Amino acid sequence: MDATSIAHFFDDQRGLYGAVALLLPKLHANVALLVAGPDPLPMPEDAARLMVRSAEQLGFLTAPISFSRIRSNLKDWALSAAAGSGKRRGATVLMVDMGWAMRTTSAAANLPLWPATAMEFARETGMTIVSLYNRKTLLDEHLMLGLRGHPKVLTASGLRANPHWLPAEIAARGTLRQQFDHWLAGLSNAPPPASVQPAALPPPAQGGISFPDWLDRTPDPAAIAEGGERERWKIRCFGRLRIYRNDGTMVNWTVKGGATRKTKTLFAYLLHKGGQGAGIDELADLLWPEAETLEQSRNRLYHTVRSLRLALGGSDAEPDRSPIRREDSRYLLVPPEGSWIDIATFEQLCRQSDGHIRAGEDDEALICLEAADRLYTGDLFEDVPADYADDGERDWCFSRRFWFRQMFVRVQRDAARIQRNKGDFKAALFHCQKALSLDPVSEMAHEEAMRVLHAQGRREAIDRQYQLYIAALGRLEGRPATPALKGLYERLRSA
Repeated sequence: MDATSIAHFFDDQRGLYGAVALLLPKLHANVALLVAGPDPLPMPEDAARLMVRSAEQLGFLTAPISFSRIRSNLKDWALSAAAGSGKRRGATVLMVDMGWAMRTTSAAANLPLWPATAMEFARETGMTIVSLYNRKTLLDEHLMLGLRGHPKVLTASGLRANPHWLPAEIAARGTLRQQFDHWLAGLSNAPPPASVQPAALPPPAQGGISFPDWLDRTPDPAAIAEGGERERWKIRCFGRLRIYRNDGTMVNWTVKGGATRKTKTLFAYLLHKGGQGAGIDELADLLWPEAETLEQSRNRLYHTVRSLRLALGGSDAEPDRSPIRREDSRYLLVPPEGSWIDIATFEQLCRQSDGHIRAGEDDEALICLEAADRLYTGDLFEDVPADYADDGERDWCFSRRFWFRQMFVRVQRDAARIQRNKGDFKAALFHCQKALSLDPVSEMAHEEAMRVLHAQGRREAIDRQYQLYIAALGRLEGRPATPALKGLYERLRSA
């Protein structure tokens, strides 16, 4: 199936599961079919009729993604499909290939909103919506979101209730206790207990869970008490530090009277510290090491904290409701629950691609590598000033920035190797050049570039590539070529 094919209409179909097996013969064993819509599924006697639209046509690849626009597009399509089919028998089934979540950063960040959107669309149209989650290419968190978000599961033996489903109102606004009560009630066939009032809940634990040591995921009672749609952030750490709200607007770091660079650095450092937060004196020393007195740097810190609260939409008048909390002598960043951060997804994509490569699953690995490539839009916190990022005492940014850069180079090398094995030498060289533009002395990128050129039979180009490596070493590091790369060059050239 074309990688961009996302939605399929089935009218009057004999068996949806069999149709999926026919459409997706390669992926069939690895696809979880999660369902929203009426029960039972339509099972008429006539064969299925297939209509296809791409993810791009339906708006899934538009950034920022808008599910209201997608629903409108799907409605228009459904009406045109019905009009074109004449007299219809039975219901219509909409199949959605969830691979769109890997195609853009906006899609990955907003994937948690899809199950509720599918439920609403099913209620509005009477359609059955089947979401196809490929277990080999989607991330673990994508699969778990899907399992919790859809009320039914389609198996080879038929449609079954999903015991792990959470109603949208609990998934979006419920506490962990309310989730527990819902699941427990389903297991015991008893009605769920009355909703737990936020005031009865214990306060969030200090030093909450962080993954991967960046984002505090402790529930926020203040946000729960508000009701309605809860705010969540999409935090982009690669390249310029950016925070997007639910409506797609971006946090404006420029606050009247505030220092934008220090405000951004304060957010980045608190994000790095996760649930443990940072001490007042620690932050004052980071941002104002040249201050004449500790009191002076503390006063400046209080002013910067105020600016950060204003930028994030909070207020000093209600510090307990601000994402920047003070607890004794420490400041703590408490992002809205369910917020997304690009570096966590990047790490997961890199790990998943490694697993596919070890298993010899190049097609699946390439999907993960391309998704990781799109996430990396620049060095980690590249607009945080070097004076703060290259802090030898704390080493909170520079070493991680270097590590992510090396991971990105590996992504390019692995993608180039797969493309070389497929015979797409142009794409392979593009990935090598992308890696070398970031790290001109990367041995793995130069090595892979020479292997691609050797596969093309371009002996003179191998010479030029090696000379570029030698020149970059001399200019940037003042050392000769490593014996390993020199030996590879000589073997490829002689071959």
